[in-house]
Amino acid sequence: MSYPPRIAAFLLLAMLVATTCLAADTAADSPKSVVNQGPVTLSVSVDRQLAQVAYPMQLVVEVTAPQGTRVELPRLPEQLGDFDVRGQETLRDLPTAASSDNRLWVLKATLETLKTGQLQIPALEVHFATNQQATAFESIRSKPIEIQIASVLEDRPDPTKIRDIKDTVDLPVPEQGSSAWLSIALGGIAAGVAAAIAMVLLAKPRRGIAPAAWVLEQIDDLEQLLADETADTQLIYNELVDVVREYFEFEYDVPTRTRTSAEFLTEAVHTVQLGETPRRRLASLVSIADDIKFACYGVGSSQIQQAFADARAFVEECQQHREALETEKRDVA
Repeated sequence: MSYPPRIAAFLLLAMLVATTCLAADTAADSPKSVVNQGPVTLSVSVDRQLAQVAYPMQLVVEVTAPQGTRVELPRLPEQLGDFDVRGQETLRDLPTAASSDNRLWVLKATLETLKTGQLQIPALEVHFATNQQATAFESIRSKPIEIQIASVLEDRPDPTKIRDIKDTVDLPVPEQGSSAWLSIALGGIAAGVAAAIAMVLLAKPRRGIAPAAWVLEQIDDLEQLLADETADTQLIYNELVDVVREYFEFEYDVPTRTRTSAEFLTEAVHTVQLGETPRRRLASLVSIADDIKFACYGVGSSQIQQAFADARAFVEECQQHREALETEKRDVA
């Protein structure tokens, strides 16, 4: 069975390269702020201290107070500091396991951000009244929580800048020994890998072919590998995201291959002004690719299938976005 150049390179590289990863846990001890005011305790925590850009984090606000206390949990805005609030739910006046005299109030929310660096979840304020006859509420306020959002740098070679390959050099043929066949085989494989890598680096849109048609061809080629049970799904996933990056650059003339994941997503949101659905789809793809590259993250069959579906849907959404922009320009003209 023959494969396109990009796939042939993967097959050769997969036979020669074997990597072992130590398990990496980005969810370190959950950062927490605990404040007491009289019999009332306010606890605010996040499920991870280090996260990738666009990675969902769980924020939990818990208030423990004596039975009969009136508690008003905060209603989070859509934007909480540098974080987007994607959903929230509240549980009120629950019994606690520690004491039958205390009750529990809980607020849970999912946070995401496209910013990187040392970010801060702002202080949250809860109002309460331990006396049911009280006409005014007291306030208790948490402390801000620091969260590190990782920025991942990429060093992908530019396919337009390939160094010349030196001419072949004639070497004397050694006497054939019992291991000569192995040396010859390894030499042949090495030469094949070099040629395959060169073909991969040159695999960019042909003159005259639309970027969308090109990337869909690349996606189809990559998907052929999934039929092979020995295929490296991590390599396939990363290459899938790389061709999506290339497509985006060719389609919108916006540099992406020299950008970090966060910068790439920022370009998609602000420069190209993609809508919410393709933005979230793209954030999911690049976030998992970063986890694979730098945290030895594994990818299952259902996840890789979803990634191919997301990649195709993203291309279609970009085409719709471009057509909408062109229609708007014609209407203005």
